[in-house]
Amino acid sequence: MHIDRTISIALMILAIILLVIFLVMPEYNTFQRLQAQLGEKQAEYVGQHDYYSAIDKIYYDLESRKDDIAEIDSALSQDSNLGNTMYALQDAAKKNGLIIKSLFLSQSSQSTGNVVAGGIKDLTFSIDLSGSYPSLEGFMVSLESSSRIFEVTNISFDSKTGPPYSFSLQIKTYSY
Repeated sequence: MHIDRTISIALMILAIILLVIFLVMPEYNTFQRLQAQLGEKQAEYVGQHDYYSAIDKIYYDLESRKDDIAEIDSALSQDSNLGNTMYALQDAAKKNGLIIKSLFLSQSSQSTGNVVAGGIKDLTFSIDLSGSYPSLEGFMVSLESSSRIFEVTNISFDSKTGPPYSFSLQIKTYSY
């Protein structure tokens, strides 16, 4: 039995095509899928690398500004440090020659629901003082130059009496 040359070439081409379709194409599709997964993993790695690089940069930036952050922490006291805030007011009054008649927390953002953005709460202290006008001026300057944030919202003078004069102040400060 003799097979014609053209038929044998056609059978060999058909066999090659069938081998390509059934053996090579599935492997090629697997290769393409793995290459796409590799690209996704590389993109994910680059994204994570950029993220951690940004965090690292922010960390070192915060480390270099430790003193500034400590100053902000002392300016915005925590609720548990209300005694420290009151002590700072008493100390400023004492250093400027004023006598404190009364000092109390008159309003808190927790009781009024008035919370400033970012979780910062405002606290209002009422303070009654007696002393001279230059002493009051020195007290105001010391509050202004303090590292804490103090905002005088109301001042009342009692000028009917002679020296020492009576002053009533409402001072707002902030905490977190």
